[in-house]
Amino acid sequence: MAKAISIQNLKKSYEEKVVLENLNLEVPEGTIFGLIGPNGAGKSTLIGVLTGLLSFEDGEIEIKGLSLASENELEIKKQISSVLQPPLLFEQFTSMEFIEYVCDIYEIPKEGFLEKAYSLMDFFEIKDFAKIKVNKLSSGSRKKLAFVTAVLVEPTVMLLDEPFEAVDVISIDRMKTILRKLKAKGVTIIVTSHILEVVENLCDDIAILHNGHITAYLDEESRKELQKDSTLHEIFEKFVEVEHKDDIVDWL
Repeated sequence: MAKAISIQNLKKSYEEKVVLENLNLEVPEGTIFGLIGPNGAGKSTLIGVLTGLLSFEDGEIEIKGLSLASENELEIKKQISSVLQPPLLFEQFTSMEFIEYVCDIYEIPKEGFLEKAYSLMDFFEIKDFAKIKVNKLSSGSRKKLAFVTAVLVEPTVMLLDEPFEAVDVISIDRMKTILRKLKAKGVTIIVTSHILEVVENLCDDIAILHNGHITAYLDEESRKELQKDSTLHEIFEKFVEVEHKDDIVDWL
C-alpha cells in the first residue's frame, strides 16, 4: 500500500530537552491511523511538526511524496488540514467568518460552499453559533468548529490532535461518521487520543509513541493476534511500561 506519510530518524528538541528521537513511522494512504501514548510522549509535538508549525533538527519527512522542506511548504499545506489541541482559532471572528476565512486561504470554490458549511454546522449542533464570536464559544463548540473547518477545506491528509476532548458523546459519534466518509474518499487521517475505545473501533492501524519514539506498530493483522489474549488497554500498558502503584493509595 502507498504511504501518505513517511518519517525517518526524526529528532525534535525544546532547548535541551529531546522530545522525539530516532522516530520512524509510515502511515498508509487512505487509512485512519491512531497515534496513542502517555502524556508527554510527544504526540502533539509530532502533529505540530507534520503541520509545519514546528521545526525539527534532524530526519526526513515526506507527505504525499513531497519532502517536508521550505520549497514544498505551500503545496503540502494545501493538502493538509488539522485540528490542534487546543484549536488554533481567530478569537474575534464569528464562527462563520472563521470558516470562510480559512476556506478562502485554501481557495475552496464558492459555489455550494455555504450550504455545505451550514449543513456541517447543523450536523454538529453549532449552526446557531454562526454569528457568535469564537471567544464566546465553549471548549466543545470550539473543537467542533475547528473540525468542521478542517473538513470543509477538502484535505487529502487530516491531522487531528485530541479531536474528541471536551466533545459530547453524540458529537464524537458524528465525528467518527464523517471520518469514515472521508476515508472512503481516500483521505488519510491521523488521530491522537487518550480515549482508547474510540481509537480501537475507529482506526485501521495504531502506533504507540513512548519516550520519543514508536515502541509498537499495530496493523490489522497484529492487532487481531495480540487482542486474542489482551485488550488494547493491556497492550498499551505493556508497551509504555506502566508501573502499577495501587499500594500507594491503600489508605483510601
